[in-house]
Amino acid sequence: MQSKFSRIVVPTDFSDTADSAISAACDLATYYRAQVDIVNVVDAMVYAYAGYPFASLSAELTTGAEEALRKLKLPASAKGLTLNRFVLSGTPAAEINAHAERHKADLIVMGTRGHGAVARFFLGSVADKVLHSASSPVLITKASKGKVKHPKKKTKPFTRILFPTDFSETANRALARAVALTEDSDAELFVLHVVDDTLISTHVPKERELILKELRRAALDEMKKGLPAHLLQHFETTGAVKRGEPGKAIAAYAETHACDLIVMGSHGRTGVKRALLGSVADKVVRLAKCAVFIERGK
Repeated sequence: MQSKFSRIVVPTDFSDTADSAISAACDLATYYRAQVDIVNVVDAMVYAYAGYPFASLSAELTTGAEEALRKLKLPASAKGLTLNRFVLSGTPAAEINAHAERHKADLIVMGTRGHGAVARFFLGSVADKVLHSASSPVLITKASKGKVKHPKKKTKPFTRILFPTDFSETANRALARAVALTEDSDAELFVLHVVDDTLISTHVPKERELILKELRRAALDEMKKGLPAHLLQHFETTGAVKRGEPGKAIAAYAETHACDLIVMGSHGRTGVKRALLGSVADKVVRLAKCAVFIERGK
């Protein structure tokens, strides 16, 4: 295994969305022979009100969470796994990240309720804060709409992986992860660079076309540098340069090419170092219909 996971943390609020994330975490843990920590965080301050003893409220909520964790229905893939249940107390995102660091987890898996405006609402809360402050990689899963009557059993975690790059140091770290996951899953890897042509200052059509043509050539050459020889065999069909708004273009490309995972870094460089989360990566996580793996930058 090129991308070894030994301990995976998956938070739950006992919703269908969280159940979907638990299922994905257990599937990965089965494949990588990892253990899974299912974590629920009790934030008593949310329910506290004047006149009610805080200690009693916290104890009641903790007892209820412990009972819910014991009764939690697990997917079939959880059978045979080392599975740990934790009830924590405090601010959810901070406690989730602290737990992952304390137990040296390799991955945090969280779910969203879909894509677009609904996912934006969810990402404005716990998942968004976890994404921005976690020291470990984060896998955001997308809950499927409705029940699948005859689901196909997957023998490998992923089949088609998209790696969007801006050629930054963090993107190169994400490339290593994308290649590892591709090789582990014997999947197909697509590499994408999006040219934001709104950043090109000239409005002379011929000049713009020349600049874009050169940017495309340079981007394709740069893409090839980080890929192993066996992944270059079909580069003509799996390496692409597109124009447009990066977040939308990445999500659209993943959907068009039936990708089931997007792997990208947590920040990049566009002239000066800036936070990518909050811009491109945030938009991809919100808009993509498939899972998104966020590799952390150092």
